[in-house]
Amino acid sequence: MLALLQRNIRIYFGNIFGVIMSCLGALISFFIYIGFLQRTLEKSWGNIPHITEILDLWMLAGIVTIAGITTSFQALGQLVKDKETRTADDLSLTDTSLPTRNFAYILASIFVSLIMQIVTFTIMSIYFTAVDKISIPNNAYLLSSGFILLGAISATLVNGVITLFIHSYTTFSRLSSIIGAAAGFAVATYMPYGTLTTHAQTLVKLIPSSYEAAALRSILLDKVSPNFLTGNARTQMFNYLGVSFKIYGYRLARMDNAYMLLGMTALLTVIIIALSLTIAKSKNNV
Repeated sequence: MLALLQRNIRIYFGNIFGVIMSCLGALISFFIYIGFLQRTLEKSWGNIPHITEILDLWMLAGIVTIAGITTSFQALGQLVKDKETRTADDLSLTDTSLPTRNFAYILASIFVSLIMQIVTFTIMSIYFTAVDKISIPNNAYLLSSGFILLGAISATLVNGVITLFIHSYTTFSRLSSIIGAAAGFAVATYMPYGTLTTHAQTLVKLIPSSYEAAALRSILLDKVSPNFLTGNARTQMFNYLGVSFKIYGYRLARMDNAYMLLGMTALLTVIIIALSLTIAKSKNNV
């Protein structure tokens, strides 16, 4: 398993052009924001004090989460390639089980997702600090890294379930484009959570990465909004931006987001193991 894990990581980062394009793909939303949306949003919310700082940090949390989803899915393309080229059949001759081999791909993709999220967070925070003069609390970096890790794991497991059913790289490439476009809506970044319908909000809460985004928003905006917004105005802003979700009337705190991510991670792990065992059994019966 370790050898396969190292191989997959080496293949991904060995393709420098691919890594750069993956990074740019993750940052495309950032470029659109600073190039077209930022000033428009600032004007529409001009009555809110320090709106630039609030919007920048809100967008930072969302785009980092999107990067975790899209880059992990791209990294799992190696699994699809190996199935299409029958390399996976050669690997089956080793003494490792199919679930073990699948988790080697998943662990490699988690590593890729984690690194690319850190890169995205770093680039955006440097830009916002230099250009918009925002201030990110020092303790936010450590707290954010924990949720970025949880988000990388949960996003990769979701993508892992999807890729287990894909056997053609052409199909994978087309689906990758769809996921890249849909990820921003799925975690309520392209459209604020408060603008979504009730059904759309329910769908957002079914996506594990949404809880990473909410936790990052909470961490980054925690020290900002109390200085400018108080009482009901702060609550309304938090609800509108998706800083916290409400499930059956209960408002999730930051640690609740961590518990949701851990619970979904455990469930997805069981699903992948069950699917891998089922696929292995079907192949043995052929």
